[in-house]
Amino acid sequence: MRNIFRQAKGHLIKLDQDGSGLSETAAQAVEVLNRGEVMAFPTDTVYGLGCRADRPQAVKKVYRLKGRNFSKPLILFIKDPKELTGIVRQYPEYAGKLIDAYWPGPLTMVFSASDRVKKWGLDKNGTIGIRIPGHQALQAILDQLDCPLATTSANASGAQESCNAEQVMESFNDPVDLLLDGGVLPRCRPSTVLDLSREHPVILRRGDIGRQELSELLQLPVKQDKVEVLFVCTGNTCRSPMAEGYLKHILPKQWRDRVTIRSCGTRALPGMPATDKGQETARKCGFDLSGHHSRTLTDSLIKQSDIIIALEESHRQDARKLFSKAQVDLLSVDGVADPIGGTLDDYARTLELIKHEMPDVLEKIKEILA
Repeated sequence: MRNIFRQAKGHLIKLDQDGSGLSETAAQAVEVLNRGEVMAFPTDTVYGLGCRADRPQAVKKVYRLKGRNFSKPLILFIKDPKELTGIVRQYPEYAGKLIDAYWPGPLTMVFSASDRVKKWGLDKNGTIGIRIPGHQALQAILDQLDCPLATTSANASGAQESCNAEQVMESFNDPVDLLLDGGVLPRCRPSTVLDLSREHPVILRRGDIGRQELSELLQLPVKQDKVEVLFVCTGNTCRSPMAEGYLKHILPKQWRDRVTIRSCGTRALPGMPATDKGQETARKCGFDLSGHHSRTLTDSLIKQSDIIIALEESHRQDARKLFSKAQVDLLSVDGVADPIGGTLDDYARTLELIKHEMPDVLEKIKEILA
């Protein structure tokens, strides 16, 4: 077999960076898959792990290798939108806009599954996630394969996604039958997962394609299954911790597993506790800040947050400098005064202003949550 080496974790093929030899490599990979074996491979997002969708024993091996709960679904990789006819029961008319805009690419769409997919045992409550990946080698394999690939990310369940072949080999205790080494992946972020089987499209997992972008394309409200809220102040020891703590305190019970609330500071020293007066003010209001540890505002924190709320205009500008596309709102139009160095009454007034503005934050969450 061309460019194939025996490794501790199974066979490995190094992909040529110039794309040469793809047809032969794809043929080797298809031979492995047709034997009911499991392959790890680069994609346009993260390294993936997969097998033929119609081989139940191979599917079980994927789950065992990953240590994945069988209740969590795999997704299907297909080569052409025309294949949807055989694996999807129905889908909304607007799905065509998404296919045209994002396939091949980092968007996984969840559809109502056909009887064929249900027979494979790959549906979850009658639905299936599907994507056309943009990676050249993977497309060459799908072109030669007469069945969709059942896939998941190539890492142990709950662990960080793999961005190179070495991380894939370190992820599993048992060998992968074949590993395609495509080098380090530039994006290395999972695809956005968008559920089209509900009344409104719902983002089940955030990725590079955001809710606002999808909503503008479809001219429809796009919801999310989960929401992350981030409060931003300067030192992250008084104002933003009080905002974080108070929102957690008043958050409706039915949202608590679906809403993540954090705070940070543009000039914070990591690991600092909330100020003594901030903690005392919070206790009087019925919530606890004793476990707070400050964190610094980063671009990754911004990118993973759905609602970003600054306590002053300077905080909003600092966030936008880190990530220009960020939508950052002010909690209060005139800002929230910093009580640091002030009296307990100063802290109490700051918290009262935070409390007064918090219903608007709850409305923002309600607008996004499915």
